[in-house]
Amino acid sequence: MPKIEQLLLQDIVPGDILAADIYVDRQLIMTKGSPITEKAIDLLKRKSVQFVSIYYNEQVMAPIDINIPNVKSETLQPTESLTFNFAAISEDNYETFDFYAILAELDIEIRYGEILKDEKKIDYLQKLLAKILSNSDYKNYLMQLRTWDHHSYLHSIDAYIIGTLFALHLNLKNIERLAIGYLLHDIGKLKTPRTILSKPGRLTAHEYEEMKMHTLHGEEIFKQIGLTDLAYIAKSHHERRNGEGYPESVPTIFTTELELLQIIDVYSATTMKRTYRDAMRAADAFSLLYRDEEKFNDSLLTLFVDFIGIYPVNSIVLLSDGYHGIVEKTNPQFPTSPRVKCMETNTSFHISINNDITIVKMISHQTEDKSELLNTFYNELASANVESAKKTYLKIVDNFKVIEYFTKIFIPVYQILNLLHMQKAISDKKHADVINYMKQLMQQKVNEQIENNLYKENVLILVDDQFKNDYFFSVFLGLIHNDRVMPHIMPINANLELILNKLDTVEFTTTCVISNSNTDTLLLSYLPNMYEVPKNKIENYLIGLIGDNKDVFNFHYLLEDLAVEQPFVFN
Repeated sequence: MPKIEQLLLQDIVPGDILAADIYVDRQLIMTKGSPITEKAIDLLKRKSVQFVSIYYNEQVMAPIDINIPNVKSETLQPTESLTFNFAAISEDNYETFDFYAILAELDIEIRYGEILKDEKKIDYLQKLLAKILSNSDYKNYLMQLRTWDHHSYLHSIDAYIIGTLFALHLNLKNIERLAIGYLLHDIGKLKTPRTILSKPGRLTAHEYEEMKMHTLHGEEIFKQIGLTDLAYIAKSHHERRNGEGYPESVPTIFTTELELLQIIDVYSATTMKRTYRDAMRAADAFSLLYRDEEKFNDSLLTLFVDFIGIYPVNSIVLLSDGYHGIVEKTNPQFPTSPRVKCMETNTSFHISINNDITIVKMISHQTEDKSELLNTFYNELASANVESAKKTYLKIVDNFKVIEYFTKIFIPVYQILNLLHMQKAISDKKHADVINYMKQLMQQKVNEQIENNLYKENVLILVDDQFKNDYFFSVFLGLIHNDRVMPHIMPINANLELILNKLDTVEFTTTCVISNSNTDTLLLSYLPNMYEVPKNKIENYLIGLIGDNKDVFNFHYLLEDLAVEQPFVFN
């Protein structure tokens, strides 16, 4: 069976075979099984397609643990067929383990702060790792994880390095035994399908449930290879103090060793780059942890920040001269050298420049609230600083409901940009770049809704090409998807035969015609529950959703409230 992998468009080469249909605006533009040509790649670029699923000729490892008897391999779903084959684990000789090459991949200069500047520490970690991997079970499982999912492998090494050094810093007991647990904490991902591990964007509800199982699979593997005393490390590293974690989702008594890993696991995951997203800066990762500090051991979190020596913006710190400072700004290339404002003297300076003064420890952290994050995001977009805006967007991703993305981000940003554009405060190109970026973010939200597939009905929307490409139409569609309504888009001038064919294949509850002119009366007799809504009324309605106390978007209420006349109902 051919292997399927999702790649960035830039990594696709002519001759690759498409492994899944490609849709743009819900229209099929390339079919599964088609060979990809240079012209096809150019088309996909123009259509802003970012990821493509292709076939490889190499054989996929056979599936395991499918609890359905006598199932033939060809009947398995793609995610099932990409499950690791544990029977393949053996004591084969792997190439020499290059510890320094791994450190280079981990970008330790901008993520590790001051913790690995001493060559003695590197030597200690390297020798300890060699000792751990002298156990054939540990080595074989880790090397198989490297083959199965390279990012999970690097993340495991990362957790081993940071976790072991932090445990030493805290004078914890049984460091060498604990280091094994940190190194193999994610080994259960060998039972997670590759399609899930490498998927860009947010997982569907089903995929997320399958991903969560890696904790229980890891616990099982730990017990199988004689790590019963550490099995709780694999099982509970995603548990949280406030009960929001998994797999048990209930507060339990956490050990320091476990709570240390819970913090490091998040720090590592957010600051490591993936093929489909940029890495979060170390200081921003700490800000994220502090926004969720009720989930973690807050005392341990503060000790960890001091241990790394990278302080997030808004940290209140004790300075070596006895004064107090607030971290005003961090430099991603020199994260241990922030700009600090002395609270007693009201003067600002960089720690690296004024070497007489250093940060002794963190006192507290003032978490940015949602409004501050939004204002930062607005300002970055208004100045067309899309790269900075992308980093701020990573901070706000988990702080808003889906509908709030549209009412508190996408609509207000559009208004701000249009005002600046009219005032000639932003160029045409920068304005277009930011609008395009916002449309991409909206499409991401729509894709998440489609993947979750929680729709309760289908509606037909007829619209002219001009409004179809309008920013507000993208907002409108996003809100419809969020309302669990699947919109099917057709041009308003489509001939009757095309419309009738669509009605034969999909059961629609409603038809929405978006136009500023009267609809063909012949068409009305064929359309189910037809509403005609002027474009300008939709725009005004969407703008009216801005604000904390405004009505929640409701598609059917919008139709009844804004339609030119009462709906035609046909049985």
